[in-house]
Order: sequence, then structure tokens, then C-alpha cells
Amino acid sequence: MLSDYDPSARYRNRAAQRVSRLFSTLIVIVMSAVVGFWLGGQFAAEQQISYREQAKSLEEQNDLLQETVTELRAEAQTANTRYIQLKKDYDAQIPEGPMQGLVTLVREQLDQGMAPERLAFLIRSARPPTDCTQPETKRFIVSTPAYKGPQSVVSVADGAVRVYGEGASARNEQGQPEAWFDPGKKITVHFKSGEKVDTKKGTLPIKHSVVVGGREYRFTVEQGSRSFARVVFDSCAYP
Repeated sequence: MLSDYDPSARYRNRAAQRVSRLFSTLIVIVMSAVVGFWLGGQFAAEQQISYREQAKSLEEQNDLLQETVTELRAEAQTANTRYIQLKKDYDAQIPEGPMQGLVTLVREQLDQGMAPERLAFLIRSARPPTDCTQPETKRFIVSTPAYKGPQSVVSVADGAVRVYGEGASARNEQGQPEAWFDPGKKITVHFKSGEKVDTKKGTLPIKHSVVVGGREYRFTVEQGSRSFARVVFDSCAYP
């Protein structure tokens, strides 16, 4: 009796199973790829939407910053214009330079009790000098502790004004005092007119003016040759 077992059918069934598994695997791979591509597309779309929203937000922030910068520039320009105006008002009310010094001097004189009318008269009288003489030069010996000679005096305006002075002795290499004065140190200069004596102390040159007989005598005392001080002076009509 022949067996019903068919070897060829067995091989066909195995082949069919392998093909079926292969197709199943391919289907899974294809479906995974499709799902992956779909998810990737969804993610990309979401990212694109997110980037667009960020870009829109940044653009709005940039517009806001531009508006803020424009407002700040306008405010800065307004503040600068205001500052310039305030400075002009300040300079007009509180002068600078020589004018500031004169205002301070006038205030001090008024605080010390000078009558405003007297001060105004003096200011009006202080016009540019007129009828001035040509400068002249004379000299006198500056007295020192080591000087034993007679007092040396410069006399001007027919003796109406006399100028003389004293200073510190110069020192030799051994440190001993000399008869002549040291021009690098302070000296004292006296300007005598009648019974009045004006005394000025300081280093040379020294400037001073004296009013005598309707004229103002202007003096500059400066260093001369050894032992001497040179006096340069002129006179102008006063007032």
C-alpha cells in the first residue's frame, strides 16, 4: 500500500511560508518607513510653524526696540536742546571769566558797606587811560641787612612820589651774606606820596599805581643789574 506523504508538497509549503514571512517583513518595513516619513514630516511642519512664530516674535520685538530707540533719540535731542538753553540762561545770569571776578568783587565791596552810588561812580570813572606819557626808566639800590650805604630812592613827579625798597641778602658759595639783594626772593617796595605810603611785598616784577595831582602814575619794579631794581613808569590823566 502506497503512503500519502508527498515530499514536494512539503517543500512547497515551506517555500510558501518563507515567502509569506518575507512579504510580512517587507510590509512591516514599508509601513515603518511610511510612518517614519509621516512623523518626520509632521515634526518638520511643527518646527517650521515654531520657527515662523519665533521669527514673528523677534520681528515684533525688533519693531518695539526701533520705536524705543526713536523715542530715546527724540528725548535726548529735546534734553540737549533744553541743556543748551539752560546754559545760556545760566551764563546770562552768572557770568564766567573776568566778568565773574568783577561781579564777585562788586558784591564784596557792597557787603563791606560801600555805597552803591560811590561804586557806580568809580566803575564809570574806570575808562581807558588817556593823555599818557612815554614810559621812563629809573633805578634804585635795594637795601639789604648787609648793605651799609645810604638809602636809594627813585623820585618822580617832582618828588611827589618816591619809590624805595629792601630785600634779602644774596649768599656767596660759603653761605655768607652779600651786600646786594637776592632777586629770586621776595622784596618789599614802598611807594610814598605825601604822608601816604603804599607797601607791596612779593617777587619781582611788582606793579603798582599812585594817583597824584590828577594823574595816575603806573609803576613796574623789576630786576636790574646787581644791587639795583629797575623802575619803569608812565602817567595818564585821572580819572
